[in-house]
Amino acid sequence: MSSEKKYQVFVSSTFLDLQDARQEVMMSLLSMGMIPTGMELYPTEQNNQWPMIQKVINECDYYVVLLGGRYGTLSPMGLSYTHREYIYASTKKKPIIAFLHDHPDMLEGKMREDSREGDVRFRDFRKLLQDKTMFRYWHSSQDLGETVKKSLPRFVAEHPAPGWVKAGLVTDLNQARETQELRTRIDELEREREEWVLERRPPVEKLAKGADAVVLQYSCNVYIKGDCKVTTTEARVTWDQVFSVIAPQVMSEALEDVMRQSVEELIALRALDDVQTVLPKAHAVRNIVLSTHSFNQIKIHIRALGLIRKSSRKDLQGRTWWQLTAHGDQTMTSLLAVRR
Repeated sequence: MSSEKKYQVFVSSTFLDLQDARQEVMMSLLSMGMIPTGMELYPTEQNNQWPMIQKVINECDYYVVLLGGRYGTLSPMGLSYTHREYIYASTKKKPIIAFLHDHPDMLEGKMREDSREGDVRFRDFRKLLQDKTMFRYWHSSQDLGETVKKSLPRFVAEHPAPGWVKAGLVTDLNQARETQELRTRIDELEREREEWVLERRPPVEKLAKGADAVVLQYSCNVYIKGDCKVTTTEARVTWDQVFSVIAPQVMSEALEDVMRQSVEELIALRALDDVQTVLPKAHAVRNIVLSTHSFNQIKIHIRALGLIRKSSRKDLQGRTWWQLTAHGDQTMTSLLAVRR
């Protein structure tokens, strides 16, 4: 790895049972010239910690998830904090590598889940990591450090990331200035195009808004007496509720995945009540996935209301970014500002 470029790596895991293992991972990353970080560096209350964790994951180049034999403490969404961090990193398209204990059933009791429900959640999460990520096995804290050192260089080579360089190494200021001027001009043209499109949209008074209801379809994992099943159901919310969770995310430019996740978090607050109308014995719901049809409906409709517009920003994957319009900013302030 280049000594001129440093990579920031977020390390995610359950905490109390894996402190020695985390220390080995951190030391290995430091020895490779990387910048390790994780939730233990931000010792605040869990409810206040999540926005900071999101910010740190956003800034990281790579995401490492370490799994032993525990699923971990549940967040308000019904997922463990480690699982929630993994999902967020996935939505941000971060390169992810998992290090899984090779025989979690052989760990001593305090290192494993002590309930049927916890064990089901753990095995489901472990299977997800095996199916969806690059992973390596480890057996003890002592050999984990070497496993990380052997795995990361190839992983970094296969998944290039921007990394961090010293400011003095950035030399071509004229080219950077020209690039910024071009981006500014593109933004101006995008605004002009949006204004032109806005003039030809249906009159706003004919569109649903505010307290008008919208029905959103979604799928989720439902737990009934320790068993897990996937079901499809729907949530009935208002357009104000939908826009209230999306708007703060797009105050500056944001990816569609971020918008979608914010709506899924809104649904998660009421998902158990939704599911219990058809499955009254359900006791937990997780992995909320908003249907593509419902998300497209939301995106198109709030754009038609003149609340958001496409950004001119593009990334290497060609994904679409969105941002608030002036009208959207005013509407957000009216909905969310605290009145006397």
